[in-house]
Amino acid sequence: MLAYLASPYFASTESASVNADAEPVTFAQAYEILVNRCVSCHAEKPSDENFDKAPKNVMFDTPWQIKSAAARIRAVSVLTRTMPLGNQTKMTAAERVLLGRWIADGAEIE
Repeated sequence: MLAYLASPYFASTESASVNADAEPVTFAQAYEILVNRCVSCHAEKPSDENFDKAPKNVMFDTPWQIKSAAARIRAVSVLTRTMPLGNQTKMTAAERVLLGRWIADGAEIE
């Protein structure tokens, strides 16, 4: 098995995103997480004083921007947990699971 899979930074989405009994995660739930944990940096006009523009030009100002970034969100917030940077905004494990489920279910923006 690859060493990175045992890393504390790798979160298995198999158990996190596949639960037949779980209610579907709505866009509103995913959006609330993103607003609370990501948008301070990833916006056209970041409110985080460390950024004058969105890092890597990734913005979550509209539902379509969020949907188009779903794979990237999954990679950096759900799988590797490298975002939020240094977990500055204190994203919880439960929030990561919800984001992973929302993305696994198709990242619908309703």
